[in-house]
Amino acid sequence: MIDVSYSNIKNGLVKLICEELKTVLEKLPKEEQEETSAIRVGFITYNKVLHFFNIKSNLAQPQMMVVTDVGEVFVPLLDGFLVNYQESQSVIHNLLDQIPEMFADSNENETVFAPVIQAGMEALKAADCPGKLFIFHSSLPTAEAPGKLKNRDDKKLVNTDKEKILFQPQTNVYDSLAKDCVAHGCSVTLFLFPSQYVDVASLGLVPQLTGGTLYKYNNFQIHLDSQQFLNDLRNDIEKKIGFDAIMRVRTSTGFRATDFFGGIFMNNTTDVEMAAIDCDKAVTVEFKHDDKLSEDSGALIQCAVLYTTLSGQRRLRIHNLGLNCSSQLADLYKSCETDALINFFAKSAFKAVLHQPLKVIREILVNQTAHMLACYRKNCASPSAASQSTFIFEFILLFTCFSMSTNVRYHFS
Repeated sequence: MIDVSYSNIKNGLVKLICEELKTVLEKLPKEEQEETSAIRVGFITYNKVLHFFNIKSNLAQPQMMVVTDVGEVFVPLLDGFLVNYQESQSVIHNLLDQIPEMFADSNENETVFAPVIQAGMEALKAADCPGKLFIFHSSLPTAEAPGKLKNRDDKKLVNTDKEKILFQPQTNVYDSLAKDCVAHGCSVTLFLFPSQYVDVASLGLVPQLTGGTLYKYNNFQIHLDSQQFLNDLRNDIEKKIGFDAIMRVRTSTGFRATDFFGGIFMNNTTDVEMAAIDCDKAVTVEFKHDDKLSEDSGALIQCAVLYTTLSGQRRLRIHNLGLNCSSQLADLYKSCETDALINFFAKSAFKAVLHQPLKVIREILVNQTAHMLACYRKNCASPSAASQSTFIFEFILLFTCFSMSTNVRYHFS
């Protein structure tokens, strides 16, 4: 999905994307035993309307179909929209050469966004397969359509109890859209190139909940930023991926999974749903110890993921983990994974930003850290134990860096 509004055409971004796609589509991920990728590709360009392209292999030139009704999006063609890249390579290359010229005289600056995701999801539904949308977008979607947004960059709310509003989506359209995408195995990755306020809190919700990624390049300049963007695009397209995944975590008696963090969606308290999962995604799980644990039998965890491969097979991957239990706090601190703790605190804080003021979140982080260190000092401190002093130094160093980062206001703009 390529935003072909006026600014993207004039600054050369559309041409850069089209030129790079000719190369990167040669490297679509594939199964280990396969010579070619089973992935099919399709193209949509958009501003305030949507342009679908028929790129069937027997065509001499691509055919464009325009959908102007962005309130009730539909897919105007099935046969010829999603195609095998190798079979339709010449038609695809013709299309990518033509797109920058096709919209060269366009003065349209208004764009839509939610209908673009809706169109991609409807295309995958019609093809009866999961998939991933790559969206290249630049501005606040102000055209009359579902998901229309307004500029709400109100600096008066910063450092107030109402600041959390800035981190919440403007409308529930994107939340509903994300749920639909997950239900149909449609992951969304968004490349943003804003030159002004663009409301990431709203636009980024769908990538966040569908196991996608959001890349943001402020004030994008081709001669300065193109290499970083192209590297990000290549890595994202080439990496192996699983679709339409459901994960469940089971435990032995004595403790249980109570909360989950990551690019996930949950309809209930046990099933973790992911429209897609790849090597760069992680799910953090919080466990609650609410019963007796035995030092003899230990604690057992099983993580099972049911997913669809690139070739369309449903597979089950299971990880089993056995952990020791101890009644000695010193043993706990010695085997503590500092990076995992910081990861948990960071994701917890990110989730809390939607509901609590930043000042309160910082205080909670500081209090939790102080409590852990005080507990360590009271029960485990020993001047002669090098490993213990290493833990304290490492944890304080990492938490100091994290606390400093939370003081920097990552404004969703």
